[in-house]
Amino acid sequence: MSVISGRAQIIRRLVRQFSESGNGSRLTRPTSSTIPQPAVPISLKSPPSAEPFVKYSTEFIDRGHSKDDMYLYPDFISDEEHELLVRSCNKKLKRLASTYEMGHFDKRIHNYRECSVSAWLPHHRGVAGRVARALGRQIDPDPVDLPDRAPSGKSGGWTTVGKSDGEIRHILDRVWDRFPPGFTWLPPHILDLHENGEILPHVDNPSYSGFVVGGLCLLGPAVSTFKHVDDPRVRVDVLLPPKSLYFMTNHIRYQFTHEITTDPSQRVWMGQPVAQARRISLMFRDAKEPEGGWGSLAGTASISQSA
Repeated sequence: MSVISGRAQIIRRLVRQFSESGNGSRLTRPTSSTIPQPAVPISLKSPPSAEPFVKYSTEFIDRGHSKDDMYLYPDFISDEEHELLVRSCNKKLKRLASTYEMGHFDKRIHNYRECSVSAWLPHHRGVAGRVARALGRQIDPDPVDLPDRAPSGKSGGWTTVGKSDGEIRHILDRVWDRFPPGFTWLPPHILDLHENGEILPHVDNPSYSGFVVGGLCLLGPAVSTFKHVDDPRVRVDVLLPPKSLYFMTNHIRYQFTHEITTDPSQRVWMGQPVAQARRISLMFRDAKEPEGGWGSLAGTASISQSA
């Protein structure tokens, strides 16, 4: 069995790489040469139930953009799973981010709070597992001693994580399983947007981001708008109801801005206003592979093999 110490340091380093840049902002106007491209094109197809929740402009269709670049799965989780995730997110936020922040360092998010939850990410899906595989080592795919996963059958309960963390992993596994097994993930990120909070239009910096970003939507609904950086008429509007799962991929990931606004004129769907409400997004991002390959991260941790 292999033992990886320093896993937390690796994760923190990748999280910083994801959200920070040398000039203090993760925002940029990407060029074709800087946009990361997956080895295999990402192909996610929304179910037919998503059709009433997504609107594509005529210009978006006429210019040949793919509808599949915006993935939406309404009712991805059950009512019971939704309540479990809300309860668990509230507990994490109370402990790790008790107050709302009025401004983000890149000035794109207002009235929010956020935190990451490494306990919800199985080792084999995260950076530590990817580093171990790059070095030809093995890692326990799920070292957390869960009652339904304990190999010895001797476990009488939860051990290294919170009471519901293992159950939440089972829910999130359904999200990660929608992607090729080669994807490497950062810990799930809780973004709590106050009922008066907003996310201004922006494009993530491809130097510090991976191929996809998405989230499980909890509590209140929201209208999210995506506009092409060169022509705002090329746009997609998405109603994000509670319990839905969404992902931005391919061209929409880096060639479109994304926003959630407090502007009443944009918070309308099918002629009906969408009320402002507190909203939690449990977000998922894949980790960007370092220039030196995953093995280059071994210097930040001690990776050894034991019998």
